[in-house]
Amino acid sequence: MKAKYLFPYQYKFVGWTLTILFLLIWIVGAITKTGLDFFTITLPFKYALQDSFGASSNETTLNLGDEFIVIGLIVGMILIAFSKEKVEDEYVSQVRLETLQWAIYINFVLLIVATIFVYGTYYFNVMIYNMFTPLLFFIGRFYYVLYLKSKIES
Repeated sequence: MKAKYLFPYQYKFVGWTLTILFLLIWIVGAITKTGLDFFTITLPFKYALQDSFGASSNETTLNLGDEFIVIGLIVGMILIAFSKEKVEDEYVSQVRLETLQWAIYINFVLLIVATIFVYGTYYFNVMIYNMFTPLLFFIGRFYYVLYLKSKIES
């Protein structure tokens, strides 16, 4: 993986900050059963892709809180996963490439297993979490392998 396609090292801190912030917002919202109500907007027209059944109003009310959290988590984890390390040498590039391949394999194996054994709305939840699992697997294994290398060297 060429280093020219990676973000600068300083973006890693921004990524961790965004990921932790949006993860906390998501957890607090799940515990308190509230959404991000300040992200509720009302459109003066009927939105074609709205999921309300039998709504007769010509207005559409949308709460964009979940979308805000998903975008924040994805952007944060992309910045963590694809920012350069302090020392970006050939070993780190090789580990990055192998870990990306490993994360994709594991993600799709789990998705196949879930497709076989999970049905209904639970499967919809699996698909939602599937947006995040490749990045989570990548980040987890990448930093674990780098941690093991530092332990072996010291």
